[in-house]
Amino acid sequence: MPYPKIIIYNEEIEVAHQPGDVDDFLYGMNTDTQTQITVLDQDGNYRTLDGKLSQPLSSEVLTRCVKHYLANEGQCCLSKIEQLPPQQAFNLLVID
Repeated sequence: MPYPKIIIYNEEIEVAHQPGDVDDFLYGMNTDTQTQITVLDQDGNYRTLDGKLSQPLSSEVLTRCVKHYLANEGQCCLSKIEQLPPQQAFNLLVID
């Protein structure tokens, strides 16, 4: 899977621009915890860490995760964001 990727765990987002970013995110996580991680690629596919297709998040859950991430980054005016498809999530997170 090409980079960048959006890693979603426990309704939190981490943006991975390269494989080392994923390794940093996973550091200290046990195997059971890692099975709860979802990876969203730029094609809109949701996958497990080992690359298998997984159940997509609803647009409401993805929107909530993106808004939370952006709020932590200091962005404002997030109340206007209601539902996001995967590509818009990448666009809002300024991922090329």
